[in-house]
Formats: sequence, C-alpha cells, structure tokens
Amino acid sequence: MAVIREGKVAIEMGEGVFYNPRMEMNRDLNVACLTCLPDVTTYVDAMAASGIRGIRVKKEVPREIDVTINDWDAGAYELLKRNAEANGVTVNATNRGANTLLSSTQYDFVDIDPFGTPSPYIDSVCRSAKRFMGVTATDTAPLCGAHLRSGMRKYGAFPVKTEYYPEIGLRVLMGKVVREQAKYDRAVRPLLCHSTEHYVRLYLAVDHGVVPADRMLDQIGFILDCGKCHYRETIPGLAVQVPDRCPNCGGKARLAGPLWLGPIKDNSFVSQVLNVINTGEFGRKVRAARLLELILGEIDVPTFYDHHRVCQDLRATPTTIDVLIEALRGAGFQASRTHFSGIGFKTDAPVNIVKSIVLELSPRS
Repeated sequence: MAVIREGKVAIEMGEGVFYNPRMEMNRDLNVACLTCLPDVTTYVDAMAASGIRGIRVKKEVPREIDVTINDWDAGAYELLKRNAEANGVTVNATNRGANTLLSSTQYDFVDIDPFGTPSPYIDSVCRSAKRFMGVTATDTAPLCGAHLRSGMRKYGAFPVKTEYYPEIGLRVLMGKVVREQAKYDRAVRPLLCHSTEHYVRLYLAVDHGVVPADRMLDQIGFILDCGKCHYRETIPGLAVQVPDRCPNCGGKARLAGPLWLGPIKDNSFVSQVLNVINTGEFGRKVRAARLLELILGEIDVPTFYDHHRVCQDLRATPTTIDVLIEALRGAGFQASRTHFSGIGFKTDAPVNIVKSIVLELSPRS
C-alpha cells in the first residue's frame, strides 16, 4: 500500500479510503490553529478516513490533547488504528456514525471535514462542541448559487450566484451554523474563516448563553445585490421587506440569504496562527502564510468587487488593484485586497464612488 508523508507523520493509504493531497494546507492550518487554542484538551475528527488530520494534531500540537479519530467505515477504522500505532501516538479510535458519536459525547473542539456538504452534521456538531468547532464544506456549487435548489435544500438559504460567489458561499455556511447553534442558546464567534480553491473552512469559538446567542443573531440577514450596477446593501434580520428594484439604478435586484453579515475573523487569533506557521515546519508554509497575510489585511465588510468586472462594465482599462486601493483610501474610505479573489478588492465606499475612482484611474478605452 502507498504511504503518504505529510507534516511529521507517515500515513498508509488503504484501498477505497479517501485522501486528498490538495488539503494539506488545510491540515497545516488545522495544526497551527489548535496550537493557538490552549483551552482545547479534547479533540475529535468525526470523519477521519485514514486518520491523518487527527494523528497530525496529536503528534504536532506541542501539548497534550486527548484526540479521538472516528470513521463509520470498518475498513477506514482498521486503517486509522494502524496509522496511529505506526506513528507512535495514542488516540481514541471509534467506529461510529458521525452524528451518533457527536450526539452522545462532547469535546472541546469538534472537527468535521466531510466529502461534500457538512449540512447533515452541523446540528450534531453544535451540540457536541464545548469550546470550538472546525467545519469544512467542499460542495461549493450549492453554497455559491451554481446549484440553486441544492443550496436551498441543504442550507436553508437563497445563495445568489454573483461575481463574489466565494464569499456568498462562506457566509451562507456560516449562517447555517449560526441558526443551528442558536437553538441551544449558544453563539459562535469567527476566529478564522476562509474560502480556498474548492472548499470553505470555518474555525469558530463557542459562547454559551442567551445574550451572546441573541447578539449573534443580530448579524444574520440578507444582501441586496444589483447585477446591473454592482450596488450592494446589507439588510439585517430574518423577516425583511426589500425592494425588487435596485435603489441605485432601478435594475432588477437579487436577494441572497439569510446569511452571516458580521466579521469572519479575529485578527489577534489570525496573527497568532501566522506566527506558528512562520516559525514551524509545514509542507505548505509559504502558501499558508500568504493566505493568512491576506486575511489579516482584509477589511471586515461583506462582499468584494471584481476589479475586472467593474472595468468591463465601465469600458475602462484596469489599473493595478494596489493603485485603486490607495486611491480609495486617499478619498477617505477603507479598502483592501481580499483572499477570496486575486482580482477582487473590498471597500466601504459606495458603488458610485468606486466607479468614479476606477474611471479616474482607468481612462475609457
């Protein structure tokens, strides 16, 4: 059988047991995040497959954590036990359905990384996670609006397909977690959330009590989007009345949500994780650091603009994004690059200001 070396572990790959090498950075960040969460003493990877994620946590996080690795498949269960033994770590290996396990036991940190949607497991994660949770979704087409009906069924939201679709997907997933968590008078706080390649990943802290749960729900709402003039407006609340026409240009407006409108990161935590990545030994160190640096510099406003799309609609020649960002800041607004897209930028400037500055910098061709 093939042996995969990743981080400080060597993992045997069994026949039919899933392993995705493109997720190595995801697992690097997982180890770094756990390193920065000293309150975590119990951890579970509820869908472990080969066991690589949980075994790396056990071996690479520089303190003692009681790690459970679980998979419902009998072949994967036998494989993950062998892999743990081969790497010299002691873990709790279980062979149960993820929902069954999480419905019966609580852990400081609950991690789910399913193949596809996490939707069927989110309720169980919310009941099991005492302090923190990590949630991965790889079904980006339903999340981002490409498969609209599927997204509505899985996430109870209307995920409009826009040019900033990676952020829509992240906020729809976050909104689903928030609504499930609120049922138990608990709240979640984003520590580090990102959309990378084919997946969305959330690292969330758990707060207990009615007051934080109510405050959390205040940041659920909708995004009113005009595909014609790029106007966007956030509308908080679950019961809203919105115009069907854009207030800016009169074009037909689209409504995305309910979804998360609040921050998607904690800069203090992101800085700690970046330090761990920079000083540690990780296979995707450079790429992970670049992602974290982008997230750290990203302003906390919902949605971003696609620079090329704006220029195309204005029939203007693009300048560099950095020049545009400096011009927006010089006009008194916040502006930054975004990790969601290499040609995207975030700003709190009204769309008409954005357009006027783009035209000033980029004469019509």
